[in-house]
Amino acid sequence: MNKVMLALGVLGGLIAGGLGVKWLGDIGALTDEQRMMAQAMGQGDQLQSMGVAGLLLVGACVAGIAGGVLAFRGRLMVGGGLMLAGGILPLFFASQAIIFTGVLIAGGVTALAAHFKQAGPTVA
Repeated sequence: MNKVMLALGVLGGLIAGGLGVKWLGDIGALTDEQRMMAQAMGQGDQLQSMGVAGLLLVGACVAGIAGGVLAFRGRLMVGGGLMLAGGILPLFFASQAIIFTGVLIAGGVTALAAHFKQAGPTVA
């Protein structure tokens, strides 16, 4: 189970980071005329949101890899939280990223489920 969490964290982090780098590259390649045209068409906020989401997706790469390694080493709660945060935070700015952060979210859910399965019920 630990190897699955490691694989989901690393793979999900790399996928999310790749998308973030792609988005940041696309935004960086826009000329001033294209940016002004987007502002005039009322899409300036969407461009801004994609930039913020791109930065968060690059951060999700680090969070996914770190979370996967932590979950592999037995720190399930911390690792699962990192993977979930890295997978969910970019969605507040660009919901279409769910396709690419799904693997990272699955890794976080798996780690947290394993943590709570280990804890078991408490008897009063």
